[in-house]
Amino acid sequence: MAAHLFAASAFGAGLPVGVASAASAPAAAVEAPARAELAFRPQTVYGSRVVSEDTTWRGEVLVDGVLVIAPQATLTVEPGAVVRFRRNGSQAAQLVVQGRLIVSGTRETPVLFGSALAEPQAADWQGILLLGSEKKNILENCRIEGAESGLEALYSTVILKGVKAARSQTGFRFQDALVTMEGGGATDCDTAVRLSESEATLRGVVLSGNRQGINALHSSLYLADATLSGNRSAGFAADGCRIKFQGGQVAGNGSGVTLLGCEGSILGAKLMKNREFGLSLSASRVKVVGNQIFGNGNNGVIVTDGAAAAWDNAIYENAGFDLYHSGLDEFRAPANWWGGGQPKVFDNNGRGRVLFSPVLGAKPQSMR
Repeated sequence: MAAHLFAASAFGAGLPVGVASAASAPAAAVEAPARAELAFRPQTVYGSRVVSEDTTWRGEVLVDGVLVIAPQATLTVEPGAVVRFRRNGSQAAQLVVQGRLIVSGTRETPVLFGSALAEPQAADWQGILLLGSEKKNILENCRIEGAESGLEALYSTVILKGVKAARSQTGFRFQDALVTMEGGGATDCDTAVRLSESEATLRGVVLSGNRQGINALHSSLYLADATLSGNRSAGFAADGCRIKFQGGQVAGNGSGVTLLGCEGSILGAKLMKNREFGLSLSASRVKVVGNQIFGNGNNGVIVTDGAAAAWDNAIYENAGFDLYHSGLDEFRAPANWWGGGQPKVFDNNGRGRVLFSPVLGAKPQSMR
């Protein structure tokens, strides 16, 4: 098992031994200078090995390679522990948990998982992988930084409270997983949260300053009181998902919320001041109720068909259209407030009817 993990994660996997990949640097290329390590004096050092007994980490710990926690073992990490990971030759370091992981940080004494290098960068180490662990994994008040995937849960169950990922390729990756995440979030990652074939509840998370906030595929997601802001490409994108998006805000991203082939609801959220649009719906049976969608750099709401419906929203002051309908069906958007006048609506040059009457004369009471 451990040997398989090592082979799968090595650079140039799949090539015969001794054969360089096409991306290998030519002989004449100048190698980048070695990056300095932190001044770090760990009390405990692990090389690449399998841990088969219950283990507790405290103080400073160094993982030099790939460490596997066997299915029968529990790893407990005490408050204030600092765990650093160092590449062993061509093998990036990683913590693989097949048993159980308990991280017991507090707000005053959080736990840190990070690179052994003085200036950590994304993919310095592979991250924490929960692999086929359906036990009660709990991580509280910890920070994961400089990883390929900060925390990955694969066919596993995990509860996260106050867990933050930073400077990683992917902050959190969940595949065929059952996830509860309260507080915490991700910053300075390529993708903050990536979901596939998973069930996830995310409450009060903050995903800011990434390239992309949430990318969800064929998953069930309840997102409550979240802040998705300043993500350069997109705040939230979902394909083939069941969605309940309640409260919170999606603000200042490249684009706001994009739903393709989804069903569910968007309730009481603020989708505002995104560079492109606030909300895009395609082939999605979604009710859009009680939201404020305003100040977006192009259109407020984009729809391609009549599968969704929108009412009791405030949709106004978007630079393009407040509602842009590019399809051929009727789209129903009655009883919304459009900034005090008639809505700015595009109806595909009359080929896609938008039913927006009656128009509310004032913002819905819940927004005042």
